Amino acid sequence: MQKLQIQVRTQCRRCGALMRGDLDELVARYGGNASLIDRQERCRMVACDGATFYLAARRYGGPWRILVDDAALRDGLSLCPPAHLAHGRPAPVANAADLPSPQRR
Repeated sequence: MQKLQIQVRTQCRRCGALMRGDLDELVARYGGNASLIDRQERCRMVACDGATFYLAARRYGGPWRILVDDAALRDGLSLCPPAHLAHGRPAPVANAADLPSPQRR
């Protein structure tokens, strides 16, 4: 992912916060061969105790793919609040429309 300059984001299942992922940090934490599919982490938003999942896009401005393959984890995505940016602003229409719903893969 790092060599291909894949764009990475996280989205919280509880608060809906959409945050940039830093590939250098992820490689340092998990190693260069680690997969982000089905990986969850604690939300970094202050006062949120939710878990985040990863999304990836092959290029800037491209469609985002939810990196959740496990059926049990994917089922819970329908309960997630809408994605939003800092200060509660909704995700841009182009990005929000590209986020696949759990029914679309």
